[in-house]
Parts: sequence; structure tokens; C-alpha cells
Amino acid sequence: MTGTSTRTAPAYDPDAEGAGNGKEIGTESEGRPAHLGIEIRSLSNMINRYLGVTMPEDARNATGGNARIIMFLAKNQTRNIFQYDIEERFSITRSTASRVLSLMEKKGLIERHAVERDARLRKIVLTKAALDIADSLRANAMRMEDMLFEGFQQEDRDNLSRYFARMRSNLLSTGLVGSNCPGAPNPESRDTQGTTGDSGESEDEKKGTNR
Repeated sequence: MTGTSTRTAPAYDPDAEGAGNGKEIGTESEGRPAHLGIEIRSLSNMINRYLGVTMPEDARNATGGNARIIMFLAKNQTRNIFQYDIEERFSITRSTASRVLSLMEKKGLIERHAVERDARLRKIVLTKAALDIADSLRANAMRMEDMLFEGFQQEDRDNLSRYFARMRSNLLSTGLVGSNCPGAPNPESRDTQGTTGDSGESEDEKKGTNR
């Protein structure tokens, strides 16, 4: 970013009091920043908590996971989105996606519509209530981002975006995460997902119970 501190600090202890709450993490003896991955996750958790606390009243019906799916659907209204797209985008299992989407449907946040090319397929469409929530969440996220990057130069933000892209690429290169990782949704089975005969629901979900 804008500079690197040269003073020596104790090594970061993730179990120590105050770890991950915004206090300085210190550096290792060779000057390498310690446990930045933990700090990134900590920051992500803080952002999620902040967004939860500041969530607009009309969005209270949507949990954090629901809100992310709503925003994904809102950004992709010009194309058909199916359950397997949700699985791939959020790296969740088929049964989890089915459970979450079923709950969202019960809340009146989404509807599933048949598509012309295959009546068995159900595209996921936001309801008017969910579109209103998306507008509120978008405005709240913009306020949060303005606060988060207060004092940052545009160059800092550009560099940060590049660093995140490189870190994401490094993780994807392992083959352990992403749409091609073991256990990820199989693109060849897409035409059977979301059909009435193969919904991807767990046995409990088929019986009408929710975990």
C-alpha cells in the first residue's frame, strides 16, 4: 500500500486477546507480514458484521447469504440464472443451494420459472420485494465502501484490486477451489439440475423439514 513499517513487533498470535479485531498483527523476523490471510478473513467478517448492523429495514427479511444471492441475481437479470449457477458462484453444494433457495422462495424473495427450451428447468427470478431489497443493499454497500476506503488514494485501491486478483488466481491454481475443484458442480449434469425429477434436495428437504 502506501508504506511499510520498520519497527519490530511480536509475532501474531491468533489466540491472543484482540487478535483479528483490528489491532496490529506485527511482522515476522525477516520482515514478512505475518498471517495476512487471517487478517483478510477477519476484515471480511468485520465487513459482514458492519453490513448486518447497518442493513436497511426493508432488507431485514434477508439473511447474509440471502442478500449475496439477491445481489448476484440483481446483477444478472439479463440472463437466465439456474440453481447450478448459484452453486458455482458461491462454491456451495447442490443440497445447500437447494435448501437456501427453497427458503428464499418461501420468504417471497425469488420465484422459479420454467424456460422455453426445457420445461423441466427452472430459472431463478427475483420478486419485486427482492428487487427493492437489492436497491437498498446496493446503496448501503456504497456507503460502507466509501467509509472503508476513506483516506485511500485511487492508486491504493487499484493496487488492492490487483493484489486480490493475484491471490484469487493463486488459490484457483491449486485446483482445490473454484468450479473445477473436486466436488464442484459438474457442468455436464446441468440439464438435470433444477428439474422436477432431480431437484438436488436432501432427504430431509424432500420430506419438508428444514435444518
